[in-house]
Amino acid sequence: MHSRHPARRAVLVSALVLTTATALAACSAGEAATPAAGGAAKPVSGGKLVYATDQEPDCWDPHTSAQDVTAFVQRPVFDSLVYQTPDGELKPWLAKSWRTGEDGKTYTFTLREDVTFHDGTKLDAAAVKANLDHITAKETKSQYAAGLLGPYEGTTVKSPTEVEVRFSRPYAPFLQAVSTTYLGIAAPASLKDGADKLCAGNDAVGSGPFKAGQYTRGQQRAYTRNPGYAWAPEGAGHTGPARLDSFTLRFISEEATRVGALTSGQVDAAGAVPAQQVGVVKRDTKLSLVSKGVPGAVDAFYLNTQSPLFSDLRVRKAFQQALDVDAVVASVFQGAGTRAWSVLSPTTPYSYDKTLEKSRPHDTASAAKLLDEAGWTGRDGEGYRTKDGKTLTVVAPVYGKPSLFSQAVQGDLKKAGIKLDLAASTDAAEVSGRLDSGRYDVVETGWARADGDILSHFFLSTETAEGGGHNFARVADPQVDAWLKEAQAAADPAKRAEAYAKVQRWTLDQAVVVPGYVKQSTVGFNRRVHDLRPSVSAWPEFYGAWVEGH
Repeated sequence: MHSRHPARRAVLVSALVLTTATALAACSAGEAATPAAGGAAKPVSGGKLVYATDQEPDCWDPHTSAQDVTAFVQRPVFDSLVYQTPDGELKPWLAKSWRTGEDGKTYTFTLREDVTFHDGTKLDAAAVKANLDHITAKETKSQYAAGLLGPYEGTTVKSPTEVEVRFSRPYAPFLQAVSTTYLGIAAPASLKDGADKLCAGNDAVGSGPFKAGQYTRGQQRAYTRNPGYAWAPEGAGHTGPARLDSFTLRFISEEATRVGALTSGQVDAAGAVPAQQVGVVKRDTKLSLVSKGVPGAVDAFYLNTQSPLFSDLRVRKAFQQALDVDAVVASVFQGAGTRAWSVLSPTTPYSYDKTLEKSRPHDTASAAKLLDEAGWTGRDGEGYRTKDGKTLTVVAPVYGKPSLFSQAVQGDLKKAGIKLDLAASTDAAEVSGRLDSGRYDVVETGWARADGDILSHFFLSTETAEGGGHNFARVADPQVDAWLKEAQAAADPAKRAEAYAKVQRWTLDQAVVVPGYVKQSTVGFNRRVHDLRPSVSAWPEFYGAWVEGH
């Protein structure tokens, strides 16, 4: 648990806007297995690519920012000690090997000796320590990276090529955590530029296959090939320098404009293709689609088990059973969405409990009976249930505007006599204040991570909102804590999966969460573009991409 500070409010509020930004970006997971078109073409080096993305980072420093988009836009610049392949395997990257202490509390990395940062300095153990020190420093105000380090104690330089990372208890999720951009390794000198400069986006210096180029706020960011790149990890799909000479990210938040830029040829590829535009892209013979489910915590409703309303298990279960998730997903995503059966996405490696699928059917009659038993037997003039003259109102804080999914859920719950109050506000302090003090009944959110340990962020008793965590259900159960810490201590992925399955089932049995839909990353691209493959996190990887006939 890391210390509380004002910057953490951004995490809490961002959790409520993730769904708004992605609610229409869904597409079925089976659209395309790989973005390469016309398999006979041979890879070529050179050329440029322009990619349109729907978001621009508020802060470009992955050590500070909790935004998915920050990790995406900085992945080409920053390498990590470990690489997680698209299918979830962990491979050496900047570290050519590692060993775990017998007690599971230490990780010792042996570094490659041929890695050079973009500023010409060499990677060594001191550089790794400088990065971990930067992430955990109070001045960095880390909103997520520090949390990924869990029970972190410190880092020791053993030799120029050997570094030891220590934890207060066994912490198996660390290897996956250290593969993320959030724990990416920057040139030590650049870390001294200060939080403001690093967040501004002009001071990113890593060892990645691309160097950060010109940045125009609100418009675009350029990247140029690192000609000396020679330390790609196994599983990256390519070796040596990147194939592209350069690529550019254009920030186009408006959906129709972004897709229009793709269909007109102004950009070579575009992310977050909305459901209603999938058909347009499919019908264009020049274009193709690739889609992948985002791993981690799906879009779901977390029920505050300590609120006056949802402290009653019967009312929580009534909310769970009254919501017709299949119907809502079908109406919002026009047949192109995937409903969620667990709090975890099916693409989360070694974590998802498939046995939960179709295990919680919509049951209007059971929901009605439970509400009757809980005393919500009356009806007001609008048809909502009442008890002692009070309407059954579920308060849901929303930062900005409610998503279409939220509004559809609101309409569906009304049929059961449950009033969902989407308490929208553009005041971040007000929204996070509600979360900190527990003045809400439900929070709708999701969080991407390619590891089942995301469950710890949502259900460990120590991860409360007022402490900067994401335990919006306010779960404080010793058994759940024990399962999660058991998973964190287990080196065997099968044992971790077993513990995570217990947590997933418990959250449904106790109705502390109602899964909604599996978020999808859907990218449309010109068929001249090849090997723009989805990473394990479902973001496009630019390293091996190339353009035919450039």
